[in-house]
This record gives sequence, C-alpha cells and structure tokens, in this order.
Amino acid sequence: MAAQAQAIGVSKPAGLSRKDLFVTLGILLIGAILLLLGGFSTEAGDSSTFTDQVLGTLFSLPSRATLYTLGSICFFVAGLRLFRGARSIRGLLNWTIALVSAFAFLVWITSGTSLNLPGMLQATLVAATPLTLGAMCGVLCERSGIINIAIEGMMLWGAFSAVAFASIFDSLWMGLVAAGLMGGLMAALHAVLSIKYKVDQIISGTVINILAAGGTRFLNIRLLEPAGLSTPGSFPIIRIPVLSEIPIIGPLLFANQPIVFIMLILLLAVNYVVFATPWGLRMRACGEHPRAADTVGVHVNRMRYISVTVAGLIAGIGGAYFSLGMIGTFEDGMTRGQGFVALAAMIFGNWNPIGAFLAALLFGFADALQVKMQIIKPLLPFIHQPIPPEFLQMAPYILTIIVVAGVVGRSMAPAAEGKPYEKQ
Repeated sequence: MAAQAQAIGVSKPAGLSRKDLFVTLGILLIGAILLLLGGFSTEAGDSSTFTDQVLGTLFSLPSRATLYTLGSICFFVAGLRLFRGARSIRGLLNWTIALVSAFAFLVWITSGTSLNLPGMLQATLVAATPLTLGAMCGVLCERSGIINIAIEGMMLWGAFSAVAFASIFDSLWMGLVAAGLMGGLMAALHAVLSIKYKVDQIISGTVINILAAGGTRFLNIRLLEPAGLSTPGSFPIIRIPVLSEIPIIGPLLFANQPIVFIMLILLLAVNYVVFATPWGLRMRACGEHPRAADTVGVHVNRMRYISVTVAGLIAGIGGAYFSLGMIGTFEDGMTRGQGFVALAAMIFGNWNPIGAFLAALLFGFADALQVKMQIIKPLLPFIHQPIPPEFLQMAPYILTIIVVAGVVGRSMAPAAEGKPYEKQ
C-alpha cells in the first residue's frame, strides 16, 4: 500500500516585532508622563478652560482628573496593541494616541488658566500650510517614481523669488506667481538630472538644496538689499463674507491669508487628480510598475517630467508662504528645514495628500504648541521650572525623526521609486 504523505504547514503565531514593542513602550511612557503631570504639576481644583472670542467659554475640564483619564487611555491602548486581533487597527490606535497626547498637553499647559481654542487651531492650520504644500510636492514626485529631497531648496528659491518679483512689480500676486515658476524651474532641473542623465536622485536633490542655500544668500546680499527690493510686505487676511462669521469654524477656515486658501484648494484638487482620474492612475503606474505602464502605451519618462515639474510649482508656492505670508521679507535659510519636515509628513501620510495633510496638522500643532508654551510657561513637576524654549523649538524636529524612523507605523513607498527607466 502506497502511503500518501500530506504536508501540513503550521504557521507559528507571530509575536510582537521589535518596532511594535518599541512603540508600545513609548505609549506606556506617554501614559506615565500624563499621570506624572496630573499628579505633580497640577493643583487640586484647577480647571483647564477653553474659550472663544465670540462665544466665550466653550468648556472647562478638571485638569488633574482629565490628565489621569487620558493617561489611563494610553495604558489601555498599549495593552490593546498586544492582542493579535488588534493588528488591523494599529494605525488607528497610533492616531488615537497622537490626538490624546496633543489634547492632554493642551489641558496641562492650560491648567489654572484659559486658552483660545479656535486661535490654537488656526495657528495649527497656518503652521501646517507650507508643510502640506511641500508634502503634496513629494507625493506627486514619488508617486511617479522620482525621489525628491529637494523640496527644501525649491521652497527656499520660491521664498526668494516671491520677494524679488513682488518688489520689482509692486504686486504680491506677481511674487506668488514667480515663486511657483521658480519652484517649477528647480523641479525641472531635478527631473532632467534624474531622468535624462540618470544622476542619483538623492545627490541631485542635495545639489539643489545646496544651490538654494548659497544662491539665495548671494543674490539677497548682492542684489535685493542694495537695490531696496527686500521688503515688499505680506499678504493681508482675507475674510469671506458670511462664512467667516460662523463661530469657531468661520475664523478657522474662512479668514486666512491667500496661501492658506490656495493650500486647501490644491489639497482637494491634487487628491482628486491622483486617485480619481486616468492621468493619476497612469502616474501611479509609473511609480509602481513602469514597464507595465509602458506596455499599455504610457510614456513613463514624460509622465515623470510633468509630475515633478507640477510638484515644483506647488513647492514654490509653499516657499512664498515664508516670505510673503509671514514676515514680508526674505531672510537667509528662512525655510528652516521645513522641506524635510514636509517629507516626514508625506511618509507619515503614506504618500497620500489627505494623509499628508493630517500629518502636517500634527507637525503644525507641535510648532504652535511650543509658541503657546513659551507664553504660558507651565512649570515642570519637582523642579518647578518652565521648559527651556530651546527644547520646545526642538519638538517638531524630534517628531520628524520619530516618523522617518518608522516608529509611528508602516509606510509603503511606491515600488519603482528612485529607479531610472529606460524604454526597451
């Protein structure tokens, strides 16, 4: 009798990976910090009051009890991550912890005092504006298969060009147009080096960043300042009639500088084009499987040229925010590494414009929070001293390192990203 052997594959239950273990321990640490702040950095009976300029007090929470509750939620989420059934919602759990942590720190710094909550939200949106524009630039480039670490340089050239042309033509809008065109020009240079000459895309981006740092400084010192063309002013706040009068939402969404409105419009447009149009499908195919795209008639390299150039136009507008949107002049290196933070937002958002926007809001919140904490100066437990402002200014960049290191969650880059394509 012939014996028939049947191979049975037994799958070993996968344990917690090192990264998941690290994230879980981090969540436990956040929970412990919240409990520590609640027990030793707040007084019994203190309340955290959140107000609005029009409506007055929105709500008031007992500071200590709220921090205890939010810290307990962190412990619960950390324990939930240990169950295998929760793997599919770990991304949601990570976002939950991010929101809980953000709200908890708002409660802590507001303990015994009040905070204008809509004002804080508006500061977050404004701070997230250049990050979102830079992240959309990265999405368009990398979805088509071109790595772009030159967002910083494109934004810096945009900031310089905006001031120069706004002063020459005495029009802030001409400066904004020039910023976009200069960003597109730098992006086209990156595309030619990467696609035609097959230069390493990291090196190409680094060259553009160095060129921007040195070139804008030289032109500013030698041309703009001697000619008195370095202070064109900044965009005023535009209030949309009726809509801007809506409580809370009105000042947040309908009373902003033009660049903020442009960012919101571009966010919807780019997300629609990338995921709901045939052009977006072809572009994503070039970044995932260019040979297959070529087989069905897509001109891969031409698609990459277009995507990268359009992305540069958006990055240039993001650069104009720093000069025409903030201070009305140009300063050397005024983008302060925000292009690299935008890259982190793009990765955090999983190469999706909406996800990148949400991540940019988180980074923007960290930036707005450090400004508020320098004003309120909450005291640390035990030592009863405020956090040094230098440490607060580090917060957005520390968050960038955490995101880029892959701690927050798994991000899947386009499969053909960074790989030059030659038609066979």
